[in-house]
Amino acid sequence: MAGTYHSFGHTEGERYGDDRHSALPWGYWLTSMGDVPGRPPLVDDEGREWDSVREAFWIGRLGLPSVYDHAANEIMEFMASYLAILDGRFVAPEERVRDIFAGDRHLDRFFHAYMLASGLVQDFDGRPTPEGRAVLLMLIATRQREDAGEEVGLEWIVANRTVARSAERMAAAARVERAEHVASRMAYRFVTDMIGREPVVKLIGLRITREIPVRSSLWSMSWPDGDRIARDRFYLWLLERIDRWDDWSDMVTRNGARTLTEHFMKLAFCDRFAHAEPGADDGR
Repeated sequence: MAGTYHSFGHTEGERYGDDRHSALPWGYWLTSMGDVPGRPPLVDDEGREWDSVREAFWIGRLGLPSVYDHAANEIMEFMASYLAILDGRFVAPEERVRDIFAGDRHLDRFFHAYMLASGLVQDFDGRPTPEGRAVLLMLIATRQREDAGEEVGLEWIVANRTVARSAERMAAAARVERAEHVASRMAYRFVTDMIGREPVVKLIGLRITREIPVRSSLWSMSWPDGDRIARDRFYLWLLERIDRWDDWSDMVTRNGARTLTEHFMKLAFCDRFAHAEPGADDGR
């Protein structure tokens, strides 16, 4: 139980820790019945067989339907990051719940209510229950190879707010790395930055002085507090057009920063309709 709420899959009065070791990862009691030790099927103390510990948690503990198995791993990765932020052992203490849902208080309250009802967080301080901490240990220990390289916590949540899967994000990161290697040798280049909590893209240029060459900011654009997704998408758009950077930089040096901002706005509308078929219904 967590406070006055009934935990999913639990009987009234039952508490995690009465017959479970709360310092061990959730599911440590599962028994491997496979030909190879540690391999599935995994059998729980009710005789049910599972293909993995995560499946036993998703279906057997939370009672969630297998029809959503395709999304189960991503949801459990989010749950791990959520619990890690509340627990405070694995992420920086300055991460707060309000950052998790990008300011959506209704979604924040709903997910907290779900975690409370499931018995994974406490109602009096919002911290993970003993079972919640055990679940966190299990979710960290059972991460897939493609997720293992990403830290749990707010960074994972921010990185996964897009529709792209982990493999697609890794491929995009590789393209960015190659493009940035080229950009690092350019006299004028776009870079990402943070000014306080505001994500920024800046155009920096090489300025020759009598002492040493220095880089200075020629143009910048910022986004609202913490909105790194929009900033990163714009930066990817810029990287795809790296061959235009010299001309855009020249535009700023000749006509000022506002000229480039207006130029980007015009290009944005051109790109928006670039793939529209002639004569197609425009919805008007």
